[in-house]
Amino acid sequence: MKRIAMAAGVAVASLVVLSLIAGSTPLGDSHYQLFAAAGHSDEPIFTLGSPATDVPAYDEALLYMPIPTPTLTVAPKATPAPAKKPAPAKYRDTVRNAKAYAKKQLGTKQYGCVNIVWWHESKWDPRASNPSGAYGIPQAKPGINMRAFGSNWRYSPLTQVKWGLWYVKDRYGSACGAWAFWRQNGWY
Repeated sequence: MKRIAMAAGVAVASLVVLSLIAGSTPLGDSHYQLFAAAGHSDEPIFTLGSPATDVPAYDEALLYMPIPTPTLTVAPKATPAPAKKPAPAKYRDTVRNAKAYAKKQLGTKQYGCVNIVWWHESKWDPRASNPSGAYGIPQAKPGINMRAFGSNWRYSPLTQVKWGLWYVKDRYGSACGAWAFWRQNGWY
């Protein structure tokens, strides 16, 4: 193909179809013809092996059209799917975490008051009980009242603290109100 393009002295566009029609003898009687691509005439636009006077008229725009260089198209990298956030670690139901929950719910001042009351009542022991039937960190009487906040009320510091915070607010208005009552009566 390079020989044909060089012999013609022109650059051949990618839209040109080259048709080689070879005779029985190599290069002797052979005719090499260049045909236009789709939509053009079926007559050859250039023939090698025949006198130069036999060259028919041609479409100059077609012969002098630059040959596009092949471009390598790199497919864009696929955007990775966003990583799923890891599931939070299972919450450990400990007295320490229950205290942190209470402090977050009440604030520092109110937490200080409920901390004193519950230290005197149970020493923050979720299995603390007394002969009158009070049970758990807040000393619910009877302890089964805490089941409204979870079926694990017998051993869960967090469930007991949630119930205790509700009780303190409902009965005394605030944790410091419960501490004031406890100071006067020795119980709440």
